[in-house]
Amino acid sequence: MNQVKRVYHYQIDSEGRLWHEGSEITDPKVHKFFLRQMEQSTDGRLKVMCMGETNWIVAEDVPYVIQSIEIKTESCTLYFAGNYHEPLDPSQLWVGKDHILYCKVRGGKFSARFNRKPYLELAHYIDEDPQSGFYLKLGEKKYPIHVKKI
Repeated sequence: MNQVKRVYHYQIDSEGRLWHEGSEITDPKVHKFFLRQMEQSTDGRLKVMCMGETNWIVAEDVPYVIQSIEIKTESCTLYFAGNYHEPLDPSQLWVGKDHILYCKVRGGKFSARFNRKPYLELAHYIDEDPQSGFYLKLGEKKYPIHVKKI
């Protein structure tokens, strides 16, 4: 007997909140699981597989939204919903539409956006060179922040 596997549909809003059928999912373990297991299907859609069932995800902007950061002398850790975290690759920062700061996460596979609070915290480490533009300074290293034209 073949058992039909169910398909679920989720949304991630621009603040990083996870929604299913109009209800917000607040369980940190679910958030962490989704953020760790998210993959891109061959047609570009986002999905998480769980026990053979497909969970499709639509992101309002990007699927990863940085909720907080921890800055040390030469590094920065990004924190997402569900206490999922990973180090910032400072070479992967850019400013996009509406002056929002983004970076790449999960080994460059996905884009993440900074919420207001972590952006303002990171801004203390951002400076401008009149000739080359804005950069992030961690320790003695300077990382350019690119601007993407949209």
